[in-house]
Amino acid sequence: MGFFSTLGDIFRVLRHTFRQTMTRPFTYFYPFEDRYYPDTTRGRHIHIRKNCTACAQCVKACPTIAIRIDKQDRMYEKDAALHFDYTRCIFCGLCVQACKFNALFHTKIVDLSEETREDLQYGPDRMGTLERKPLKWRGRTFR
Repeated sequence: MGFFSTLGDIFRVLRHTFRQTMTRPFTYFYPFEDRYYPDTTRGRHIHIRKNCTACAQCVKACPTIAIRIDKQDRMYEKDAALHFDYTRCIFCGLCVQACKFNALFHTKIVDLSEETREDLQYGPDRMGTLERKPLKWRGRTFR
């Protein structure tokens, strides 16, 4: 009895192994192909300056002090420039919840790969757009 049950287990494992080797793997060709992310993904932030009133509620809500506000840099009458430090941000979403004027949102961009740590500090010029710099690695350009 023990020999046949062990033999049956071995055949089940072999059948599963052969079935998996014949199917195509479910992976993404990462640098060339973007993944699908659900609508609730908390990725990089985008700041809409014309809606911002410089109330600094997002700065107060941030638990890691990853947001800095510059009220001197103004484009509109009531406006402020936000500076995000993505080396500190944990993407908790509290800053987006604290913004009552719909000036701060999460995007689906989750790959924040940069060359240096200083490049992960986003200023107002990079917070207002979804464009990403192309990633260069070993002479090839991705994105």
